[in-house]
Amino acid sequence: MRFWHKILLAVLVLFIVALDISVIMVMKKSWQLNMESETRRATSEQLLIANNIYENLESIRSRGIAITPVLLVNVVQSYGGHYSQQGIELELRENGQLIYPADGERNRTKAENSISLEMPLPSPYDDLELKYSRDISDLYTQQKELNRFFVMMNWIVGPLLVLLLYLLIRHLTRPLKLLAETTRTIADGDYSNRVLLSARDEFGELAVHFNRMASVVEQRMNDLSDMAEQKQRMVDNLAHELRTPLTSMQGFAEYLTSANIGQEDQIKAGHYIWSETVRLKNLAFTLLDLSVLRHQPLVQTEVETAGLFKTVLQTMQQKSEENGIRLEAQCSIPSVRGDADLLASFLVNVLDNAIHASEPGSLVCLLAYQQNGEAVLEISDSGSGMTEEQSRRAFEPFYRADPARSRVYGNAGLGLSLCRQIAEAHDARVELESVHGQGTKIRLHLTS
Repeated sequence: MRFWHKILLAVLVLFIVALDISVIMVMKKSWQLNMESETRRATSEQLLIANNIYENLESIRSRGIAITPVLLVNVVQSYGGHYSQQGIELELRENGQLIYPADGERNRTKAENSISLEMPLPSPYDDLELKYSRDISDLYTQQKELNRFFVMMNWIVGPLLVLLLYLLIRHLTRPLKLLAETTRTIADGDYSNRVLLSARDEFGELAVHFNRMASVVEQRMNDLSDMAEQKQRMVDNLAHELRTPLTSMQGFAEYLTSANIGQEDQIKAGHYIWSETVRLKNLAFTLLDLSVLRHQPLVQTEVETAGLFKTVLQTMQQKSEENGIRLEAQCSIPSVRGDADLLASFLVNVLDNAIHASEPGSLVCLLAYQQNGEAVLEISDSGSGMTEEQSRRAFEPFYRADPARSRVYGNAGLGLSLCRQIAEAHDARVELESVHGQGTKIRLHLTS
């Protein structure tokens, strides 16, 4: 049974039961009040008749006339005939014996529904008892008519109430239906679906929070999808990177062991094996550095920019001279906050890429300055630059903007990926600005 079915049945049963109980109680109270009113009326009329009979008897006796049974019956009969036209029957008993009306004169068609009262006449006629009976069949008929009307209204109001409750509850539970449909589509994999509900009640608030949750879930799923794609691409690239040097090493090892070669060829083959071994070692160490950055907490200190740049330039001096590249450094801030070794590794990796991307005689600049409350380390070159697609994927592991050039220098495409990990460890952000054919600028924004 659906939720709105349960609400409809529960509200319908509760409403009908409450309505019926209320109407029954009202009708019962009304009947009680009517009976009390009729009783008071009967009591008043009986008292009036008894007083009139008493006064007549007193008047007769004051004239010296003896009160005989025949005279007594005549007096009561005069009142009985008058009130019988109003549906009132009178009986008079003397010491328990009926004296009016006579047995032959009693109304054999006595009303089925009547109200009866008995009372003695005032002294000295207290041996006489007057019985008052009045037909109240009209009151019973009115009550039965009211009961029939109530039953008829139940039959009319019941279906109408069902229809109105159905429309109302379907309208009130429509947001739940929208939420259920949206949840079902999200469960089926469509994370872009949202609840289109503009109500300002609790359902509206629920829809807002649900949409926020769906947005977060969609973003997380997209991130997981991207991460899965990146990991798969990394595994594929790593397998490719390992296959090339291992194939070369295997080939030259077989050449050394199976062929009768001279010393010069042995040295040449050994050099190839050595160079590929160094390449694998660098790859393993870089992957180890990435793993350490993800799992080891970082301790930051104040690092002097002049000393940092001096260390980096000394490290890159030989490579820059071999490639005919000029290096310049400018510092406009005295220090930055971070880990000196990791910052140096960041700058060395970026400078290495800049040197490889630049033509002989080019200038590569290393800058440190303040911008918008942040300390910025920038490396700029005027080399080959990158396209928009290359810039977007530059920080992916094993990605090479120029695979041919990277292989010449033994680059596995992990340098910028390591730089991104270093920036994340410092809670900093990396900004890459590159124009194809004009050069590249990479900035590391550190908190001051």
